[in-house]
Amino acid sequence: MEPAPKQDDNVLQGIMLILGAVFLLALADALVKYLSAKISLWQLYVLASLVSTPTLIGLITVRSDVRFGVESLSWVAVRSLLLLLMWIAYYAALPLIPLSVAAVAIYTTPLFIAILASMGTDEFLSRRGWVGITFGFLGVVMVLRPGGDAFATASLLPVMAALLYALAMVATRRHCQREHPLLLALGLNLAFLGAGSFFSAVLAVAETAHLAEHAPFLLSTWQPIGPQDFFIVAAYALLLVTVNTAVAKAYQVAPSALIGTYDYAYLIFACFWGYLLFNEVPDVMTWLGMSMIVSAGILILWQQLI
Repeated sequence: MEPAPKQDDNVLQGIMLILGAVFLLALADALVKYLSAKISLWQLYVLASLVSTPTLIGLITVRSDVRFGVESLSWVAVRSLLLLLMWIAYYAALPLIPLSVAAVAIYTTPLFIAILASMGTDEFLSRRGWVGITFGFLGVVMVLRPGGDAFATASLLPVMAALLYALAMVATRRHCQREHPLLLALGLNLAFLGAGSFFSAVLAVAETAHLAEHAPFLLSTWQPIGPQDFFIVAAYALLLVTVNTAVAKAYQVAPSALIGTYDYAYLIFACFWGYLLFNEVPDVMTWLGMSMIVSAGILILWQQLI
């Protein structure tokens, strides 16, 4: 018999929060893929943060249940840094590979979360859980096909992002559980603003024009944008405010491995937005690998409920 959830856990709330969050997150990532042909990542971070940071400050100011100040500034900073690096790695891959492939690669995340959450806590994995993790990783290998003609080195970036995200979510559960989700979201947005401003300044004075030809999303300077593109940036910023707050809350109120399992819904939503916005249709191997990953998630879920 597995240990029961902690008394203050709210599993149903956590599941609903993560499902809503990953639906909106898939849309936000699709918007980034669209914007990657027009602006740099650092320009996106600065412009989005100029929308999201005042929004978060306003929400915190008007809420009676939250005040400025955190219990563990160091852990909030570590969590923000891990998520910043995660988004950089993932967004760097989006201009180079289909959204569905990037989604499958990053969705080694719940597998990493299950492994990390089982280390030193009561969220341990049974034999069924380890079988699920192995099956899930085989599904990812099937989609990425390392060594095959369809393999792109950029596909490894979302896997790196997955490990960073898993570390951040386990840190949320273990060390930031008492922090208000709005403050966690604000910390992340301040990290975005700081990184975006720093690298924008570096690229503005450095000679990177020849490098920008190979990686324009990462290495190009600021580009002029019209009202329509700024509206998309603003929509992306507000989506991330909602997503980051909901994700933080989900991992606070329910076990990490359980919530990580429902995180898999991102795969379906990413395929939906990829098809709707970019006419991307996953091939048979991608669908098969995705099915293996979802099956792995179900195995891990079972070991949480039995």
